[in-house]
Amino acid sequence: MNIKTRILVFVILFEVLAYSTLQLFNTLIYKQALDEFKQGEIRAVFNTTISKIDSLTQSMENSVINLAIMGESLHHLRHINDVAPAEISVLAKSMLIKKFTSFRQAMGGGLWYQPYAIDNQARYFGPYVFRNEQNEIIFTWDLNTSEYDYLNQDWYRLAANNDWGRKQSGFRATFWTKPYRDGAGSFSLMMTVDAVMIDARQEPIGLATADLSLAQVTRFLDSIRVTKNAAPFLFHQTSGLILSYPADTSLVMQPITRLPWAAPLLKPTHQAGINQISALQQTDSLVFYQTTEQGFVFGSVVPKADLRQAVDKVSRLTLLTGSAIGLGFILLMIFILRALFSPFDQVLSTIRNSISYGSNKQVVLNQVEYGKKNEFTPIITALNDVYHQVKTYVSEIEQANAQLMASQQEVRQLNAMLEKKVALRTAELETKTKQVTESLERLRRTQRQLVENEKHASLGRLVAGVAHQINTPLGICVTASSMLENIAKSVHDKAVAGKMTKGEFNQAYDKIMQSAELLSENLQRATNLISSFKQVAVDNDKQQDRWFNLCEYIDSILLSFRSRIEQTPHRIQWQYEQEIRMFSSPGALTQILGQLVENALTYAFEDTKPGTITIRVNQHHDTLQIIVSDNGRGMSEEVCKQVFDPFFSTSKEQLGNGLGLHIVYNLVIQRLGGDIHCDSEVGSGTTFTINIPLNNEENPGTESEHQ
Repeated sequence: MNIKTRILVFVILFEVLAYSTLQLFNTLIYKQALDEFKQGEIRAVFNTTISKIDSLTQSMENSVINLAIMGESLHHLRHINDVAPAEISVLAKSMLIKKFTSFRQAMGGGLWYQPYAIDNQARYFGPYVFRNEQNEIIFTWDLNTSEYDYLNQDWYRLAANNDWGRKQSGFRATFWTKPYRDGAGSFSLMMTVDAVMIDARQEPIGLATADLSLAQVTRFLDSIRVTKNAAPFLFHQTSGLILSYPADTSLVMQPITRLPWAAPLLKPTHQAGINQISALQQTDSLVFYQTTEQGFVFGSVVPKADLRQAVDKVSRLTLLTGSAIGLGFILLMIFILRALFSPFDQVLSTIRNSISYGSNKQVVLNQVEYGKKNEFTPIITALNDVYHQVKTYVSEIEQANAQLMASQQEVRQLNAMLEKKVALRTAELETKTKQVTESLERLRRTQRQLVENEKHASLGRLVAGVAHQINTPLGICVTASSMLENIAKSVHDKAVAGKMTKGEFNQAYDKIMQSAELLSENLQRATNLISSFKQVAVDNDKQQDRWFNLCEYIDSILLSFRSRIEQTPHRIQWQYEQEIRMFSSPGALTQILGQLVENALTYAFEDTKPGTITIRVNQHHDTLQIIVSDNGRGMSEEVCKQVFDPFFSTSKEQLGNGLGLHIVYNLVIQRLGGDIHCDSEVGSGTTFTINIPLNNEENPGTESEHQ
């Protein structure tokens, strides 16, 4: 056996030994690694699904709360401005049709008032709209009868029997009915959301309702498969009913107890996040589930065979891949050994001489002339073929480059034409965006009440925004606490079994400290958010003068606006030269900045182009100057002159539009005793300049001592 053969045998034996050891090691760790990976996939699917369900239910609650605010405004118009019941009926019809035309998720809804709350001659006052088979909004008074008697319907008594939600915390009480099938013709699964309407004395005056169809939700959930053979399900925990179970559709709207493995899902207490239980032993399956904020239980029955199938697949793939790599390595070694023991210097010189450079430093490949018949003859032949292919490819590349340059020229011409079309469309759009002013005298009598409605709506948006911000740190806290629980259990199990090593203990201690720090930081973040919102909300409600640090207070206001800003591509920045303490109404400043920022986000910018809102604060002697500017589209001189007029708006949407900047003007002039100016040019943005006299009659030091 010659030296080439001995080297080749040694390499083959070494490769077989190394590959066998590696394959054994991989087999031991693949199962654990793939199991963790599959758990991560399941967690991602659950998080996405639960987020969509929570988003839909939150949108439903916010919409029915806005509908309740509209219903309250009708009550105020009737009893404070003495608007006739006939006009109230017309306004109710207009508001309901407009609301539910844009509210696609709802099948219908209405405003249901307490006896004689609107008309002292009518016990029932319940306007209602619904979607027909053509998806059109139909208004009706058919349910406003003594035969239907909505005052004693289950969905209405749900709020009355719970003391109209007075014991609930939050901005406004809402109630969800149990799932039911629509008996009006669609026979689809539905749930009704109630929002309590209250008067100025915080007494209930009725309910605003919206009917949510669960068909879209169940169709979406039926399509989700965490594994190939997994079976998803959706339960309603409070009623104990099955809403979706594709494995057996006959169980829909049946009690959960029809499924023997589903009994633990009825327990009111469970861990946050994804939970896991064992299904029937004969099915050899696992059940993963998670509960939403509104009491929906989403989960999936996953066969264990699906999890094992992934491990087997990867093992087979690894075996085949490793065998192919080993075979390729052996062939490569054979080729190398032949090359090492052959007179390759002459061949190398011949190949080097076949490559030359032209006058323009371009590489020229000549055919290799090699007359001997040995191991290098096939290589020379193959190399000549490669040279030929390279020459062919170079020629093709040159042709492709020429075609590419021609295409680029065409693209530039098309871009020039597109820019001209865009400029033309922009000019047409600017000519169509003229503002129209409505000057109806009878609406002026309702101005004061509409201003109050706008203030309450602003506070509602503030509550929703801060709640959204608080969800993020609280979610991180829940994750950190779950990790702490898992680590503690693991340390306890190993300590009891006597298998805890010092290294494992130190690793567990480091993870516990990291989780504790994460928990502490996010709890502090949530505390800061709540404190900031509490101060802004109290000031906004009381409108009392007090000493406060203006710069710190603006920080709190901008923090509560964060969720509104994050929903847009725009950003907000503010600057100040020095700390300023002043004696004034912080609630008025909150409303002023809130209306100016909301006005800029709504009207100043294009939808797809990011913009910037800048707030600057300066003090000149005894005068405070606040400048709010944006780099948006700006306003014409005609619009700028009317911007502070009541009911002036460039769009016609829901009740209350057109009062925002008028409220700002009244607060600056009447409440703060200052003045406000608007400067704007089309295409150059808008700037609002506010000058407020500083009140130095009281001693800030004394105020701090009392506090």
